[in-house]
Order: sequence, then structure tokens, then C-alpha cells
Amino acid sequence: MKKTALAGAALVALAAALPALAQPQGPAPRPAAEPMTRAAVQARVQTRFAKADANRDGFVTPDEIRARAEAARGERRARAFDRLDANHDGNISRAEFAAVRPQAPRARAGRYGGAQFGGGAMANFRGRAFQMIDADHDGRVSLAEANAAALQRFDRVDANRDGTITPDERQAARASMRARMMERRRG
Repeated sequence: MKKTALAGAALVALAAALPALAQPQGPAPRPAAEPMTRAAVQARVQTRFAKADANRDGFVTPDEIRARAEAARGERRARAFDRLDANHDGNISRAEFAAVRPQAPRARAGRYGGAQFGGGAMANFRGRAFQMIDADHDGRVSLAEANAAALQRFDRVDANRDGTITPDERQAARASMRARMMERRRG
């Protein structure tokens, strides 16, 4: 009787530990941040602008941004479904869902700063960010406006004004931004 109870307790403990063992041990280490130059920012803005300008008229509008965001959302959903549907029969069984679920990566908290220069507002390009980039307030953003906004953010972070943002400057800018946000929250 005692052996059966001990074996049962061991099985319960093992079953409880299996999901934890199947999960990756924390997020993969991020590569060391590379220095970013003004030229790299401009190239990134140009690439993202070209992707966002669906009708190729030289301007990005909120409608183009919404359409692109919806298409990207659909693509992410299709990839997630394909990842879950192991036997590719068009259905996700409980077993398929349970097999993938413990391995699902955790959602990241915020996505401020970092290598977002030339992309931060361009990546979102919606709502308030769009209005901030649209310098002439005509309801559309030109490549010149997008470049100007990205380079303005770049210049705020480039503390020594050498045309390159180092990982240390990026980290200092993040800390400064967090401090400003905390001050605003306090009132």
C-alpha cells in the first residue's frame, strides 16, 4: 500500500515537472547591440517607407498603414495556425495544441527605444506617431518627413554628436526616458 502511494506521488510530481522541463530555459540571449549610424537610420527608414507606400505615390496614408497592419496580422495568424496544426489536416486537435503550448514564447513587455531608431514611429506609424511624423499636417507622410522624424530621435540619443549611437548611449537614453515617464505618472 505504501509503495503504491509513493509511486503515485512520484508520478504526480513527475507529471507536474514535465511542462517545466519542456519549456526553454528563459529567452534566447539577445545579440550584443551594434552601433547605429545616421546612414543606417536613413536606409532603414527608406526601406520601411517603401514597404508602407502601397500605391507608390511617395506618401504614406493612415489607410495604407491600416491595410498593411491587417495583412501582417493575417500572415502571423496563418503562421501560428500552421505551427499548431502538426499533421496539416486543417484542424488543431487538443493533442496538437497541448504539444505546442508549453513551448510558446512569452510575450514581451514594452518595445521602447533600442534599435528602433528609424523604425520606432515608422514601425507603428499609427495614431499619435503618425501625427507626430506628419510635420505639415496634411494627413500623409512623405519620405522627407519620415527621415526628419527618425533623425530627430537619433540626434536626441547621440549624446556626443559623433553620428553613431553606441549601446551605452542607447541604454542612457532608455534610462532617461523611463525617468521622464515616471515623473509624468507621479503628476
